[in-house]
Amino acid sequence: MLVRYAGDAQRAREEYEKRPGSNLRFLLRKRFDWMQRYLGPATYAVEVGCGAGFSELFLHAGNLELTDAEPRPWARRVVDAQELPHADASVDALIANNVIHHLAYPDRFFRGAARVLRPGGHVLIQECNCSWTTRIALRATGHEGYDFSADPFDPTRPCNDPSDPWSANCAIPNLLFDDLDRFGKRYPEFAVVDSGMSEFFVQFNSGGVTATVPYIPLPWAAMRVVDVVDRVLVAIAPGVFASQRRLVLRRA
Repeated sequence: MLVRYAGDAQRAREEYEKRPGSNLRFLLRKRFDWMQRYLGPATYAVEVGCGAGFSELFLHAGNLELTDAEPRPWARRVVDAQELPHADASVDALIANNVIHHLAYPDRFFRGAARVLRPGGHVLIQECNCSWTTRIALRATGHEGYDFSADPFDPTRPCNDPSDPWSANCAIPNLLFDDLDRFGKRYPEFAVVDSGMSEFFVQFNSGGVTATVPYIPLPWAAMRVVDVVDRVLVAIAPGVFASQRRLVLRRA
């Protein structure tokens, strides 16, 4: 088992500054920086499943509310992403960073998002992509799994263990977003305004986020070169190399 401390968000937060190299800092900045263009000084943004709370290191908004399914010292409150407690049309942006593949009922999240977002509000999604190399890595480490027989559009059939917030099905983002026309017909309240694929070596040599895996520490300049290599690989064969994807949904 190559993966250690899986799901230990407290340890991940404490060890962040001690990590050798710029690998993890580069990865996190890459995953969060693009979201900032949708946030401003008057934005009320809510992050679901904040984990170690790294978003607050990179994102700024008038009100950035970190929430998680488990109590965290840095989370403002405990929130089930499938049962959002916010008032109707009260939120400007919902942030879901590698959360949706952990949900038992993803459909409930999108229904809730449509309810709580103000018209013109956004869902900012950073998620895994179950490419061929991702599947190989998952099998090799046993860290998380994937099941393409799941139906994330079904609000009654669980895609993960409902009692375990760390249960994971890495096929969920592909099942939801590979066919955006289907997604749009299912959720006509949303328009897709941005989507894209990213990350190969940047992820697999990051050392892990809320888990630790072996990696080669690299300085920031080297990580920028690695990122360029990743962009080429992902552009050539996203189904083979892309380990992450982003998606921006705008509430009608």
